[in-house]
Amino acid sequence: MAMIRPAAIAATKITHAPLAPKKIQNEQPERLSALQPVLLTTVPNDVEFPLLDVNFCGETMPLDDADVLSRWKHVLTLFRPQTASLGDLRERADAFFPLIDSTLKAYDIPPDFRYIPLAESGLKARAVSSKGAGGYWQLMPGTARELGLRVGGRTDERFNPKKATIAACKYLRKLYDLFGSWSLVAAAYNVGPGYVKRQLQKQAHCDYYQMKLPRETRYYLFRVLLYKELLSRPDDYSSFFTPLPLTTFRFGSNWTGLRAA
Repeated sequence: MAMIRPAAIAATKITHAPLAPKKIQNEQPERLSALQPVLLTTVPNDVEFPLLDVNFCGETMPLDDADVLSRWKHVLTLFRPQTASLGDLRERADAFFPLIDSTLKAYDIPPDFRYIPLAESGLKARAVSSKGAGGYWQLMPGTARELGLRVGGRTDERFNPKKATIAACKYLRKLYDLFGSWSLVAAAYNVGPGYVKRQLQKQAHCDYYQMKLPRETRYYLFRVLLYKELLSRPDDYSSFFTPLPLTTFRFGSNWTGLRAA
């Protein structure tokens, strides 16, 4: 979620070496839970893992890196029991994407960022996190106000897909001007630009996949890319996701989204 206020972003750009219609219905405010599944069975040996070229905004996922491959396998495997919900998610995406694609283009934001709200809110219009982030893009109230949205009283424009997307795009442009890498922009959107800036000072010439990050952020871009892959080329992953294995989870109450274990 976008938790860091834009005013806190330093003006100096970080230099490093990155790797080369269906109407959406209003929903009642819904709390997003941060609870996580803690037990996951492995994929059966007879199921072949799909090793395909995957990229985010042209930045290729380095699957020759053992740690990167492990994270990607983990995220795809974690989603296998949830594939029955993919149809509903696709239906919401088909309604949502036409509302935001022109705005992304107007702000010169790569189209892969259309998948960020899937990872943030599951495309639930009235989603509110336990920390107060709200809407499709999960903007914090202070951040939203600084980006020009009205938040307060009976008005909360974070729940307006068009206005919230304009605000998010302004924020994403600021992050890209700072970091010059779209994968680091995604990381900063999740963990905050201050954290990413400090890590770049400690780890010169590193990218998202090499950077030391909090656990949620280490898996964040992988979750975004899972939605991109499954919605843009589902046939390439069909053999991996069907049939579903029997998997044992221990859930807390109201666990609603894909999370890293």
